[in-house]
Amino acid sequence: MPKKGKKGKKGKKEKKPAGPAPVTTVQIIQDRTKMLCPRMGDVYNRSLNVEGILEDVVDSYVYKAVDKQSDSLSLIAMKMKRLPDIKVHISQLQCLTSLNLSKNSLFNGDELFMALSGLQNLTQLNLSENFLNGVLSEHAGKLTKLETINMDINNITVLCPEVRNWTNLKIFTISDNSLSGLPPECALWVGITVVNLKNNKVLDVGNLPGAWPELTRLYLGTNLLTSIPFEIGQCTKLREVDFSCNAIQTLPLSLANCTSLERLHLGSNKIEYLPPEIFTPLANLRELHLYKNKITLVPPEIGNLVSIEKLSLASNNLRGLPDEIAACTTLEELYLSNNAKFSYFPGSAGHLRRLKELSLAKCPALKALPNTTSEMTALRELDLRAAKKQVCKITPELVAALKERFCKVRGGVIKKAKGGKKKAAKA
Repeated sequence: MPKKGKKGKKGKKEKKPAGPAPVTTVQIIQDRTKMLCPRMGDVYNRSLNVEGILEDVVDSYVYKAVDKQSDSLSLIAMKMKRLPDIKVHISQLQCLTSLNLSKNSLFNGDELFMALSGLQNLTQLNLSENFLNGVLSEHAGKLTKLETINMDINNITVLCPEVRNWTNLKIFTISDNSLSGLPPECALWVGITVVNLKNNKVLDVGNLPGAWPELTRLYLGTNLLTSIPFEIGQCTKLREVDFSCNAIQTLPLSLANCTSLERLHLGSNKIEYLPPEIFTPLANLRELHLYKNKITLVPPEIGNLVSIEKLSLASNNLRGLPDEIAACTTLEELYLSNNAKFSYFPGSAGHLRRLKELSLAKCPALKALPNTTSEMTALRELDLRAAKKQVCKITPELVAALKERFCKVRGGVIKKAKGGKKKAAKA
């Protein structure tokens, strides 16, 4: 039986009721989070107001500092995008000498340093791990009593000329930013002892080191430097220098004037030649890192490093070591791995009786070790591993002597006894 059509005007359709509003994935996750346990809803709701809660915490810390007339205030990881209004309390915070604002979300440098400029007695300021960017605010120069400032892990590109007012500065660290250099006004930091510019885009520091006679530590690793300033020789109190991971090709002879040096990091550069003159005066040097360069020869003057404990010459173009290495009797770690043409390890090295670790891995031209290696009584690890076939021969007597001292031998080939076969040493 045919179905009867609906009465009404021909072609007119009934409106369907609107369906439920679409539910987003975010909303689904939020609803599920609330239903995980009876109390989870409360936790979730509180998390929505976490910034408000942290603002209250910050205010309470500020009030506490005012009440106790504290000399330090720490507001680490409070998710602050701006400082709380401290103008009301500024006269009561004049005892404050140390302020830590690290691990926040501060980004407006002008606003930040204008607020801080009222703290006239501030000597230590930590602004690391924030979102400061571009040119450093000129208001930063108003903090004239600063002795230590940390601005690591931001995105600052230029220091303002007003940093000339930081005449009391002793420690300046601004690693992991985007600086291409320092302004000449930094020469007025005559009392500076530590400068950390690691992991920036520094092309040149000019003659600034010559203006810092009190400098003890200088970190310029992972930048774009092609040379070391000659003026570094005027920093006679330097104890640690890091120029690693740059494009430095030559070493200045003035480096020999830094007679207090204890650690010198020059790895991952393009150095081809080591001036013999720089080694003789460095009697206090304990660590020398020259890995990943293009060095072909180690001068005999290396024996003048009478305090050396760690020496890294891995990944170069060395063919051997001079016999004078035996004079480095304090040496504990010696890294010579990945030198494709390295074929001569001197027998005099047996005098290195404090040596604990010797790495000669990936040196395919090295066919054997001298018998005097057994005289290294402190040796605990000997690495002779090859990239492919083991080629470096070691005598059974040497292996037995080393194992008796609990020295781990990696790689190498044990020489066959008469009528026997060669045996690869176990790694």
